Amino acid sequence: MVLLISQSDIAKIELTPHEVIAAVEDAYRQDGLGLAEETPRLEIKIKGKHLPHIAPGTTSIGQGMAYLEGSKVFVISYTYHFDFHKYISQIIDPETGETLAVVKRSRGAFGTRSGKIGSGGLRTGAAAAIGAKYLARDQIETVGVVGTGRIGRASLLCMSEVRNFDRVYSYSGRRRDDEFALEMSALINREVIACDGPEEVVRNSDVLITATYAQEPVVKGEWLRDGIHISGMGADGPMKAEMDTTVFKRAGKVVIDSEKCLSIGEIAASMEAGFISGQNIHGKIGEVVAGKISSRENDSEITVFESDGTHIQSAAVVHLIYQKAKEKGLGVETSEIQSFFLNP
Repeated sequence: MVLLISQSDIAKIELTPHEVIAAVEDAYRQDGLGLAEETPRLEIKIKGKHLPHIAPGTTSIGQGMAYLEGSKVFVISYTYHFDFHKYISQIIDPETGETLAVVKRSRGAFGTRSGKIGSGGLRTGAAAAIGAKYLARDQIETVGVVGTGRIGRASLLCMSEVRNFDRVYSYSGRRRDDEFALEMSALINREVIACDGPEEVVRNSDVLITATYAQEPVVKGEWLRDGIHISGMGADGPMKAEMDTTVFKRAGKVVIDSEKCLSIGEIAASMEAGFISGQNIHGKIGEVVAGKISSRENDSEITVFESDGTHIQSAAVVHLIYQKAKEKGLGVETSEIQSFFLNP
């Protein structure tokens, strides 16, 4: 039997930031211990080949696989980006080859804003929070958010789960966003200040989250205070860049989530400028989480966590959805599609 889990089923599941963070952190730990494998992002652009990843005007289909040996999870994921975003994940038992479930998630078209922070946003927000958990100073007072869309909202919510802080400075990347400040202030019970530009946000931040679709840097290295940690979440391809090369020149440690990050626009530009090389990449976040490599050296060191998004973190969250759906008796079990998935 195969369990079919739809978006309407997922909407009935209480998926908390704490649970998602724990799932992603465990996936990173397995990766750091050599207990996880994934394929790089495989994506074919049908339209918009000159545009950044999932930018307005692009049409693409992608596929990836992830195996978490420690938790016995194998997931094949398919992504569809048209005038909608759809994600279909096939969960396979790695010991028998049986398809256990098919999970279909979706979200609105590019630029639409939902009132709910969904599983996809929490997946990315968890990564931002984990970066800060392990790489930021022990004592922080302020968090900055540049980019106040779904990733900025989810990242700040997850950040409030792992670190104590008093104030938040925010800027949308396009305009001052008072709506974000009001909404997130009520959600995380902290003061959130809407700023008129990114410089004010950066200069006031002990931890900075970047979550924009920028193709040109919006964060300058000259604005960074000593000891800041940055979780860079928005740049996820060669055409995107949120931070200028001086950020990476000043950074004491640059940590990545996968080798894909080396082709991200802002890191590639910093390498081309000679500010960093492959030897300056401290390692992967999974190695930090697993204790295989060090975190920060001192309170004045500038640290950067660059995330391109991994299939292993997606697999961990999809498997969490599957477990919670089973617990609540959600989804539809069927044998009609067994032959399509080569089940016994």
